Parts: sequence; C-alpha cells; structure tokens
Amino acid sequence: KRRIESINVKYISGSGMLEQLIEDKSFMIFPQVISTERPDRVASFLMDGKAVLICEGTPFALAMPITFFDLYHTSEESNVRWQYGTFMRLVRLIGMLLAALLPGMYTALILFHQEMIPTSLLSSIVVSRAAVPFPTIVELLLMEFSFELIREGGIRVPGVTGNTLGIIGALILGQAAVQAGLVSPILIIIVAVSGLGSFAIPNYSLSLGIRIIRFFLIFFGCIGGFYGISAGVTILFAMALSMKSFGVPFFTPVAPYASHNTDTIIRAPIYEQKYKPDYLNAGDEIQMGDEPRGWKAEVKQEEQ
Repeated sequence: KRRIESINVKYISGSGMLEQLIEDKSFMIFPQVISTERPDRVASFLMDGKAVLICEGTPFALAMPITFFDLYHTSEESNVRWQYGTFMRLVRLIGMLLAALLPGMYTALILFHQEMIPTSLLSSIVVSRAAVPFPTIVELLLMEFSFELIREGGIRVPGVTGNTLGIIGALILGQAAVQAGLVSPILIIIVAVSGLGSFAIPNYSLSLGIRIIRFFLIFFGCIGGFYGISAGVTILFAMALSMKSFGVPFFTPVAPYASHNTDTIIRAPIYEQKYKPDYLNAGDEIQMGDEPRGWKAEVKQEEQ
C-alpha cells in the first residue's frame, strides 16, 4: 500500500508498468512479481496469504511476494495426482537447465575440454565442422540470434501464421545453414534443444531471463571453459540469493529453510499440504484439519 501510494507518475498504461514501479530491485534479471490472468492462480495466491493487485483496464493481476518456486510451479499441478505433478516439475527443471547451460557447455567442451568428449563423438564433431568457416562462438551466436529472431517474428505475426512461421522458419533456416556449410548439424541440435527447454518454462518473464542468462554463460564458457561457466553460475546464484521480493528471500523455503513449506520441486499430495507458507506471516497458517480425508478415518473405524 505504501509503495502504491508513493507512485508519482501521470499515467500507468498497464500492470507491467505498475510492476516495474513497485518491485524491489529493477536491475535484477529475475522477476519479483508474478503476472497472471488465471482466476484459479489468483485464488491460490490469496489463499496462501499473498497480496494481489489488479490494474484497471488490463486482464492481468499481480501477485506478491513471490519466490523462485512460485515462478516454476503451475496451477495445473494441483489438479493432477502428485506423481504426475512431480514428473511435470522435473521435466520443466531439466528444460530450464538445458536452456541456460547447454550452449555454454557445448562452447566450453569444443574450445577447452575436448579430452572429455568420447572419441567417436569427437570424430563426428570434427568431421561435421570441417567445412564450417566460422569459429565455434561465432557459429553458435549466429544460430542463437537467428532462433531468437524467428521466435520474435512468430510472436508479432498474428494468428496461426505466427506459430507456423516459428516452426517452419526454424526448420528451413537450420537445414539451409547446414547445407550451405555455415554451421554444423550438431550445433543445430544444441540450439534446438536449448530453445525447447526455454519453452518449457511456465513463466514468460522467467523464460526471458533464462534466455539472457544463456548468452551470459556462452560468453563465460568461451572465456574460461567449465571454470568460466562455474564462475558465471556462482555470480548468478549470489545475485539470486541476495534478492528479495517484498522482503521475502527469492529462494525461500530452501534458502533460508522453512520446515512447513515442502512444496518445492517434489509436489506433495494435496492432503499433506496442511500449512500456508510461514514466510508470509499470514496469521492462521493451517489450511486443513488433522485428517483432511475424513472418510478414511471413518473407514478405519468400520474395519476395527
């Protein structure tokens, strides 16, 4: 309330502008507010004790404070069995890691750590790159930029044509680049897998941040190999661990640890999620009774 009342601008065009005016650190690459247009997600945030803002004239609501795991979770997980929800989260986590790390690790392997590549694979890479006129880093940046250009163009083209442009354009461009000898086939696979990994990230702002981090780690991998990537990841983690969203540490409930909040990577069964996040100080932290599935206690009594 204090932040909103202290805003001194003549015009706010939408929730995105409001988000930038009230967030803690505008220079951080990770989002500090969740923007959603789903009523079920908003209801879930309110039940957890979060604050939600709705800006007049826009279909999006802003939820705060948030953690990394709020950006990583989806509302669909609550409507499926916990095993399915956990599997979906693991797939998204692997996709996120591939989107951020894979191109940089490829650069580090090719430039500094060829001895770590199996001989048969190394021979295949050498043969595929024999006719490529560009260094590895130029080749990789060229394809990454082309992929980002196709993705941005697909977003701007209206309707189904945009999706078709993104898929067909990437296929045609990749095939043409390989046939022309501008890039190696394995690089097309690396760029495609990292691009698919970024599509698996549910939050659009986080996806954009991961795409920027990808270029950041490519640069570090080009400079220092795996040591450079390790330094880059350490810097990113230090920034994320120092970040707060309206006073809540970004990696809560893992760092700092909160015992009540086990809903992180593994999605616990619904009837085990008895407490609200305690880092929100929402008052009544209990969401369920001692036996959420009361019928089960009745069945046990009947069996006895």
